[in-house]
Amino acid sequence: MKILKYIIAIIIIASLSFFWFGEKETASIDRPIPANLSENLREDYRKLPFTGAHNFRDLGGYRTQDGRTVKWGKVYRSDNLHSLTDEDVDYMKRLNIKSVVDFRSDEEREDEPDRLTPNMTQILLPIQFRPKEIDDGTTKDLMKDLTFGTLDSSNLLYDFNIAIVKQFTEEYKQFFRHIVDNNAEPLLLHCTAGKDRAGFASAMVLSILGVPRDKVIEDYLLTNAYVEEHVEAEMLEIELKTFFRADSDNLRKINLVEERYIQAAFDTIDSHWGGMGNYISEGLELTEADLAKIKDYYLE
Repeated sequence: MKILKYIIAIIIIASLSFFWFGEKETASIDRPIPANLSENLREDYRKLPFTGAHNFRDLGGYRTQDGRTVKWGKVYRSDNLHSLTDEDVDYMKRLNIKSVVDFRSDEEREDEPDRLTPNMTQILLPIQFRPKEIDDGTTKDLMKDLTFGTLDSSNLLYDFNIAIVKQFTEEYKQFFRHIVDNNAEPLLLHCTAGKDRAGFASAMVLSILGVPRDKVIEDYLLTNAYVEEHVEAEMLEIELKTFFRADSDNLRKINLVEERYIQAAFDTIDSHWGGMGNYISEGLELTEADLAKIKDYYLE
């Protein structure tokens, strides 16, 4: 009976894999570039149609408090780039991306290296997502503990956003130094899911450009809408492979975001650094000239 269940599960997984991935892929040349579209169509394509990335988007179009707008086609954010198809890579080339900032840990990057083009400069700023509960473990240990519910995911990302502000200021300082020095060339920032390490970086970019806090949070929460279908497909596959022993509710939470996560980062900036202004000037070490240059690069 156990073998029969295993065979049935494998057949279901194979069938679902064909359903999810069997459709013909759209050619790179036929995929839209938001910056090249009319203004009324750009928002519809904020999330770009990649086959192998599920949270790849343009940070353009947001209005700032002084009435300007973030330029389209300048700053992109994404999840893992390891599973990009050849058409995806060609599409990324059409976006004219010159540099890729990778916030993943060394372990994550070695397990799943990015697929990039030779003309893209890779900036490695590794940030290890390692909850205190598994200080001596690996990413694989973490996923095992989350999958079978021995580690509660409910507060992991909340705590991680606090750690980002307290422990990884140097990495984000280097990220913004790259932005200041890259002469406004289009760049992509990413991590594994494109929502925590990359989510904080994106929130800081928009904040520094003067986008209102409610819009910054709105962009942060878009992850849930953009990855919902992909996450549900993954949850079902994991349930089938584990004969429904996996704690999919626990896993689902670690793949999504909540407003309280990014709010924890903002609150920690206030409590640990004495406010956003101090974090920008003392933590990120951005001068008034740097800030003026960034705004000149990315606002219109």
